[in-house]
Amino acid sequence: MKHPRGVRLAIINPLTLVGAEIKTILRERAFPFERVVLLDTAGQSAGALTDVGDEPAVVAAATEEELADVDHVFFCGPAAGNREWLEGDHDYIAVDLSQPATAEDGKLAIAGVNLESIDATDRKLVSPHPIAIPIALILHEIEKIAKVELCTATVVQPASEFDELGVEELAKQTISVLNVQSVPKEIFDRQLAFNLYPALEHREPFIVSQIRAVTDVRAQVALFVTQGTIFHGHTFSLFVKAGGNVDRARIEAALKQNPAIAFPEGDQELGTIDAAGKDEVLVAEVRADAAVPGGFWIWAVCDNLRRSSALNGVLIAEKVLFGTGAN
Repeated sequence: MKHPRGVRLAIINPLTLVGAEIKTILRERAFPFERVVLLDTAGQSAGALTDVGDEPAVVAAATEEELADVDHVFFCGPAAGNREWLEGDHDYIAVDLSQPATAEDGKLAIAGVNLESIDATDRKLVSPHPIAIPIALILHEIEKIAKVELCTATVVQPASEFDELGVEELAKQTISVLNVQSVPKEIFDRQLAFNLYPALEHREPFIVSQIRAVTDVRAQVALFVTQGTIFHGHTFSLFVKAGGNVDRARIEAALKQNPAIAFPEGDQELGTIDAAGKDEVLVAEVRADAAVPGGFWIWAVCDNLRRSSALNGVLIAEKVLFGTGAN
């Protein structure tokens, strides 16, 4: 640490949905920092008034002087503006939550999968795409009891993947459709309200490469991302083909070993809205396929801003700064 009184943090682009969630999680987890600075690299929020904890805070433009004074930086928001602050060598530990990730030489890290492999010598760390994290968590646990031969995933992506502007446009479209009015189409190229279609930005190969990098690279992984009428939270329909003699009970038991994965309690039924604000990947059902031996369907939901983004970034910071390894 650069200061005897404690860790100094920076949050890049703190007014993004992920940046705001990081601030919330730091407060909830009583993260032991001495100071947090809020910096803008997108050229949009410098001078804006916000808060850190219960104290008012002003967003400043990112500069070498500001970053020279911090120990650890969370990079949120558009990748393009973050690139110059991630390339080359810098005197701070960086966790890149930009999508697509800009720290090409950074190490992929997922709490509950490979967090034990990082330490203070890792200076650039990448929190993978929010879709990659839940899939990797599920495959990581299944691989402990059986070889995963194939995983095909269909994912419904929420409007919040396009940050606050995406959420606002979906809300406006919903009101417009209900009132039989013209639908705004500035963020989405068509009507998203009450609709489902292939995602506008096709990053499947990029996401699959991240999944394969932190799981068994021998497994075949296929992914299709759709855009749905959801404000927050990813919905996953996974088909997993496992080798060996495994049944549904063993798959469920394996998944329950990871604290980052949760199942329904009692008569509880889980849907996408139930993931909002949750720290875990919620697995609603594991079902054996009647026609494919060793084939299983897994239906899961996850808060894309929390477990799949901000919380993973904070857990990485706790590990690299303090040596803790919570999931």
